[in-house]
Amino acid sequence: MNTHRVSTLLIIVVLVVFTGAALIATLVAAENNADQLVYLPVVEKPWPPPQIITFTANVDIANPGDTIDLIWETTDATTVTLYHMFPPGQLGAFWDVAPSGTMPYTISESTRNSESFVLYAGNPGRPYVNATLFIPLTCPFTWFFQPAPDICPQDAALISPGAEQEFEYGWMIWVGEEDRIYVLYDDAISSPKWQAFQDTWEEDDPIKDPSITPPPGFYQPIRGFGLVWREQPNVRDRLGWAVAPEAAYETAVQRTSYYKYNHTYIKAYDGNVWHLEPEHSGWEKIIPTP
Repeated sequence: MNTHRVSTLLIIVVLVVFTGAALIATLVAAENNADQLVYLPVVEKPWPPPQIITFTANVDIANPGDTIDLIWETTDATTVTLYHMFPPGQLGAFWDVAPSGTMPYTISESTRNSESFVLYAGNPGRPYVNATLFIPLTCPFTWFFQPAPDICPQDAALISPGAEQEFEYGWMIWVGEEDRIYVLYDDAISSPKWQAFQDTWEEDDPIKDPSITPPPGFYQPIRGFGLVWREQPNVRDRLGWAVAPEAAYETAVQRTSYYKYNHTYIKAYDGNVWHLEPEHSGWEKIIPTP
C-alpha cells in the first residue's frame, strides 16, 4: 500500500475521532450547565413613521352636485381614515379606507363656497399624520344688489310681493312668498333688534281692531301687520304707532351661505336694502350702487 495514502487515512480517522469527542464534551457541558444559559430578548424592528404621499382630487374646482374622485397614497400606514369636514373645521362623516386608493364623493346641491376633507394615517408604533384637501366650488347664483357680500348666496333671490310700514320706533316688512313678517326695532332695547313672525292673517279675518283708536297723525297697522302688532308680546310696546300707511311693492330676499350665523338681505320700498344681522343682533339699511 502506498505509504502517503495510509498516512492521509490515519489523519482523517484522528480528526473524526477528535471532533466527535469534542462534540460529546460540549453536549455534556451544556447539559450540566443548563441553569446557566443566558436568554436574549427578541428585538422587534421599530415601525417607520407613516407618510401621506399624496391627497388630491381629480378636479381643481367643482360645481355643487358634482361627483368627484378623492385620491390618496400613503406608506407605512396600517390605519387610514378619510373625514369630510364642515366649514368651521369640525369633523363630519368618515370612512375607513385602504392605505392607498380612490373614493367617489357626491357634493350636495345645496353646498356653497367649498368642500374640505382630511386624511389621517397611522400605525401601531407611531402617531397619526394628516393632510387636508380644500376644493373651491363655483357659485350658481348672483346677489340681487351691489356691492354684494363677499360670499355666495345660499339661493337665488326670492322675488315676492311685499309691503313695508314705518313706525315710531321701527319698521315692519312683509314678504308674501315666505308668509313672514319682519319687525325691525329702533329703540333703546339691545336685544333682539329684529324678529320674524309667520303671517297668519287670512282674507276673511278682521282688517283691524275697531276698539283701538290711534292718536291724531298716527295709524293702527292693519291685516297681517296689525295681527302681529296686537298679539305678539312686546311688539306694540317697542314699535309704537305707525307713522304712515303700509306701502305695497315687489321685494327680494337673499341670505348668505355660512355654516351658521347668516345674514338676510331684503329689498326695501325705497329701493335700498335692509341688512338683518345674524342672531337678531342688529340691522342696517344699505344704499346699493346703480
